[in-house]
Amino acid sequence: MLSFSSFVFSCRMRLLKLKNHKFVVILSILLIVALSIWGPPAYKESWLDPFSTLNVPNRELHPHAINKLGMINSDDPFHSLYYTNEDKIRELMRNLQRATRLSASEQTLLDLENQKVQYFTLHRDPSSYHEEEDFALQYYPEKGIVHFHQLFFRINEASIYNLTQISSEMTTGWWK
Repeated sequence: MLSFSSFVFSCRMRLLKLKNHKFVVILSILLIVALSIWGPPAYKESWLDPFSTLNVPNRELHPHAINKLGMINSDDPFHSLYYTNEDKIRELMRNLQRATRLSASEQTLLDLENQKVQYFTLHRDPSSYHEEEDFALQYYPEKGIVHFHQLFFRINEASIYNLTQISSEMTTGWWK
């Protein structure tokens, strides 16, 4: 069993070994500090993510930067709603990555004229990587179809669940 004095002596000896490698120690500390400062914002912006959300590359859409959802229901167009829970919004954006695009023949067979529609606005705040921008998304809950960037997508059950859960938890008004 080591005594306290032998422990202190062994720590001093280890520090003396590092004294000879000052440059490497300082460089590694600088690297760790730089990664801890730059890493989280770079990951949040998701430009490292190779996937695409609703046929838009993540480097253009930045799904991790979407932090607010606005909604207008076709049944009551004068009653706007918004949602700001970023964890649920990120989960929705992850699920929308798995949406399948409808072919041209499937799009012609769609009868969406008299369908209930929910108009969503995907909002991202400005940062050092991109400007503030809103993306329009139309959701047809009875068909499980999303219209985004002039394309129609069939969404999976997880996305439908997220959208219904978000719709039920929205706040009246619009974000400021």
